[in-house]
Amino acid sequence: MTEAPEQDRDERVVPDSAQLTAAARALLAMLDSMDWRLATAESCTGGFLSSLLTDVEGLSHCLDRGYVCYSVAAKHDMLGIDPGLIDEQGAVSEPVARALAENSLCLADAQLSLGITGFAGSSDPDESEGAGVAYIGVAVPDQSWVYRVDYGERPRRDIRNMVTLAALAIGLRTARDRRGD
Repeated sequence: MTEAPEQDRDERVVPDSAQLTAAARALLAMLDSMDWRLATAESCTGGFLSSLLTDVEGLSHCLDRGYVCYSVAAKHDMLGIDPGLIDEQGAVSEPVARALAENSLCLADAQLSLGITGFAGSSDPDESEGAGVAYIGVAVPDQSWVYRVDYGERPRRDIRNMVTLAALAIGLRTARDRRGD
């Protein structure tokens, strides 16, 4: 697992809708140029990433599918994630983010997948991570990585927007690396 690079975190600045839309467009344009498709598995962002991607006119065909799996049961039912993994590691953890990305990629007609889990608001006292922490898993057919971001306590919407922007940047960087840019 690695920390998300500074350019992905933008040092605690909350992105506006224009920045989010531009980031979604950049990722989809890159995927389109590679003839790749994307899958997403979202927990704390609640489908916001998929919503941004489907709003991009002319490029939304690059999104194969998006899963919103907020509960443990949804993660298990939709993506086959072992509830024991969540009990053992916590819902907000590196292994769960990796499983979200890897399992959604396996179920999709896609070459890239992003999995997001985190605490957008108050954290669970039973969890080891605090509010503002998220893990972003990224998977391609032969590899997966997990990035950790921590934006601290702030409004849920701000955290959701910041985590979504980080996921878009991570997806774009992964696609560029795969293309050889």
